[in-house]
Amino acid sequence: MKIYKTQNEVEEDVVAGELDIEGDVTFSCDLNLPAVSLRITGDIKAWDITAGNITAWNINAGNITARDITAGNINAGDIKAGDIKAWDIKT
Repeated sequence: MKIYKTQNEVEEDVVAGELDIEGDVTFSCDLNLPAVSLRITGDIKAWDITAGNITAWNINAGNITARDITAGNINAGDIKAGDIKAWDIKT
């Protein structure tokens, strides 16, 4: 299980413009990743998500748990998830 507590910890794992995480991940910090490709092959847990202009393809996750999502301009393709739970989604 990878737990990110600061934006700096996330940035340290970005290599050649890609954040590649094998296994489960929890983001316990504000996250700003412009022009970064994100690949997570485990479960995702995130709370209080505010996002805009998201473009994503080939998302593969076992379980996604999220609360308090505010998002706009999301374009995504090929999303595969075993179990998605979300509360309070606003667009």
